[in-house]
Amino acid sequence: MPFGPFILQWRAPCPNPPPPSPLPAGITQSYIHTPSGRLELLCALPTKTTLPPSQQPPPLFFAHGGFGCAEIWLDYMTFFASKGYPCYAVSYRGHGKSWYPGFWRMYFTTLRAMAQDLAAGIEEVERLEGERRKADAEERVRVVLVAHSAGGALSQYALSRGMAEVHGFCMFAAVPGFGSFGCYKFWALTAPIHFPYRAYHPRYVLANTQQVHDAFFTPSTTTSVVKSLERLLSPYESMLWPMQCLFRFVTGADVLSSITNWNPPKPASSSSHSSTKHFEKDGQAPGVTQKLLVLAAEHDVLCTPAILLDAAQRYRTAFRDMVQSGKIKGIASSAMRTGEGHGGEGDWDGVAFAVVPGVGHHLQNHVEWERGAEEILKWVERL
Repeated sequence: MPFGPFILQWRAPCPNPPPPSPLPAGITQSYIHTPSGRLELLCALPTKTTLPPSQQPPPLFFAHGGFGCAEIWLDYMTFFASKGYPCYAVSYRGHGKSWYPGFWRMYFTTLRAMAQDLAAGIEEVERLEGERRKADAEERVRVVLVAHSAGGALSQYALSRGMAEVHGFCMFAAVPGFGSFGCYKFWALTAPIHFPYRAYHPRYVLANTQQVHDAFFTPSTTTSVVKSLERLLSPYESMLWPMQCLFRFVTGADVLSSITNWNPPKPASSSSHSSTKHFEKDGQAPGVTQKLLVLAAEHDVLCTPAILLDAAQRYRTAFRDMVQSGKIKGIASSAMRTGEGHGGEGDWDGVAFAVVPGVGHHLQNHVEWERGAEEILKWVERL
């Protein structure tokens, strides 16, 4: 077996950005031109809809996590486009088919720099959808942001700093903005060994197929499924980005303030999926839209259900405080249910929480990826 550091990549891909990959039918690739370099943007437009663009539901914007890329969302993009939702997915710098900084420059890329790439992607989708829908200049098309893993932390940072506003936000097995030490317990015993052995390379805990399998999938997942994801992982990553997320960097209210239009919800969709295990009852209180969904995977060893339930409770507390202080327009305190739910929190107060059974951290790349997609569909239909 080669010595640890030599099985990993230490140089930017050539050519840079890498050439496009073959994509499924219905998905197209374009580039966002930023001052730093080109960013990959994938797009899937509705395939079966009788609605004109101006009446179509809000666009979904998928944000990947550490080592990920836009292509990890291909199944979800195809699925939601078939349901009538315009779908977009971005690759940040150093990921997918976007431009790659050199190894050490990427190593020390900041959380804010990565968030600028995310914000650039959202801004571009707002522009594209505005043109496609022929929206008025004053009518801005807001996206529903679905952010995975460390991309969830990145999204919370961008929203908390006012770098973007969204119609809805799904923390999809996401690192919480209240401090992420708990997400790395899984690697606590092995990291001190692998980090020096791999010469401090960022992929020291994801250097081989077994490590990817253990962290991202369930034990029963076949090796072929793991390798399919492994081929998409970036060769190296920013180490500063996750380190800046270790400590709390949001208050809760600052993130919620960048989610727009907390209007009364539409009637709940008739499509109910009993296969998904909830920590709440199915329904909503009049006058309160659950515009933040915290979605956990049952067998996630990184962003565990317990960690994400704690994040949901913190956001619920922040939302309730904002309503009571009049910081969210259009919602009165009387519209919120006061019944006690799990953890002593109100049952319906703007934040939904659910656990998808039978899957691990990369639930969008499991064979059973539809389970998470169905849960998001049920939520987004009520926005």
